Amino acid sequence: MRILLLAFMVLNLVVGCVAHHPGPELIDNGVRFTLSAPLAKNVAIAGSFNNWNPRRDLLSGPDHHGVWSITLPIPSGRYEYLFVINDEKWLLDPFAPSTGDGMEGENSVLIVEDAE
Repeated sequence: MRILLLAFMVLNLVVGCVAHHPGPELIDNGVRFTLSAPLAKNVAIAGSFNNWNPRRDLLSGPDHHGVWSITLPIPSGRYEYLFVINDEKWLLDPFAPSTGDGMEGENSVLIVEDAE
């Protein structure tokens, strides 16, 4: 338990406080992803929706609260993704469900459903 708590504390120092992160939001023009990472130099998102390309979708930011964001037009379906911090640290979305990636790791999960 101490190791998990220590790991979470270190993660918060690197990535920032994530208490107000809402997770992915479905909005009119796509899906909005946000991540609190005030100390990051750059943040990207890579997932099955962009062929896991960590350079294709860079988040804007940070804003004055240290939050990075991007809105992507993602069609309905099930997707897996991770945030990429400073071109090297692959990170789960702490406010999205996750699933095993088949290689002893985990990915965040996004399900986009058609509006009815």
